[in-house]
Amino acid sequence: MGSKDGSVGWSVFDTIKFLPATPDALMAEINAAIAALEYAQASTQLAPRAKSSNSVPCSVYDAEIAEEAYKLGCIALSEGKLDEGLQSLNISISKCPPQQIDVIAKIQSLISFTAQQFKMSSK
Repeated sequence: MGSKDGSVGWSVFDTIKFLPATPDALMAEINAAIAALEYAQASTQLAPRAKSSNSVPCSVYDAEIAEEAYKLGCIALSEGKLDEGLQSLNISISKCPPQQIDVIAKIQSLISFTAQQFKMSSK
């Protein structure tokens, strides 16, 4: 079972809070949860290697930058600028600390939804 302290859950379904109305929305939620879990696991496996190297470890994660990029992405999306919104959301997820599993899942879900909208608008 998942824990409430933000550690990696036992199941990818632990992060799904409600059952979406459509199968596509459910699959998007499941895919986001799986990606968030894999991202967190990969990040925790890479962290010890970074500490053991001779170079000075540099954190690539910055919650403030991630939050700012998320806000800019949401503003761009509200203005109908899907490409700028996607770019900001991708920056946000790349800077988000891996232990923020719920946040990563939320951003990935929004990226997935926005990418679908972008594909539909470019047809």
